[in-house]
Amino acid sequence: MNILLLLFIAHCIADFYLQKQSWIMDKVAHHERSIGLFYHVLTHVFLTGFVLLWIFSFTISWTWLALLSLIVMTHYAIDIWKSYQTFTLTYYLTDQFSHLIILGIVSYWMVSTFPELNSQFLAYESIIPWLAGFVFLANPMAITVMVTIMPLRKAMHQLDSTVSEMPSKEGHYMGIIERFLVMLCVGNGFFVIPGLLFFGKLYTRLQEDEMQDTPLHRRYLILGTSVSFITASLVGVSIAML
Repeated sequence: MNILLLLFIAHCIADFYLQKQSWIMDKVAHHERSIGLFYHVLTHVFLTGFVLLWIFSFTISWTWLALLSLIVMTHYAIDIWKSYQTFTLTYYLTDQFSHLIILGIVSYWMVSTFPELNSQFLAYESIIPWLAGFVFLANPMAITVMVTIMPLRKAMHQLDSTVSEMPSKEGHYMGIIERFLVMLCVGNGFFVIPGLLFFGKLYTRLQEDEMQDTPLHRRYLILGTSVSFITASLVGVSIAML
């Protein structure tokens, strides 16, 4: 599991932290000939290559090169496919789950073929899951929530042009803080606090005038908050079970 989580962390950092908006737009415009896609794949080469090098005790081998090539080339192919699709939740999740399946297959093969690899991470086995949780619940989950509620946000903008099509930066960072708190509480066995936060937030926000006047606003709030809190809770439960 530690090997999979380390590869997952590298994937999240390359996809959701180091990838520039200009690279994304260039991928959409030029697809497989995109220089933005080249830069993006290059970040995966460095990050995934470093993680695999660490896993193999900083020994470069044909196995290391083959696994790195498999991960990078499949990532490149999946991203080319995605560049031809619309930016919707279905295609977004298909893209991300495809990457995770590849990482899962690689991790399973590594552990099955080299069982001793896991032993070198025993000193970090209480840290790696938490680190993966923090990395995932920040930018990756913020973007996932945004894509999930985007149709409602656009509908709200059509009804009221003063409503931005994109969530505010304040909401972005507040959502990250909320998810961190929920994960920390659930991961340490405190289940009441996240429940109070969830229902307290919904009750307070639903009392606002705009929420009472527009059902669309209520659906937007409930959907976004539910996806955010439920995912953070599941991450916390998963960490507690490891």
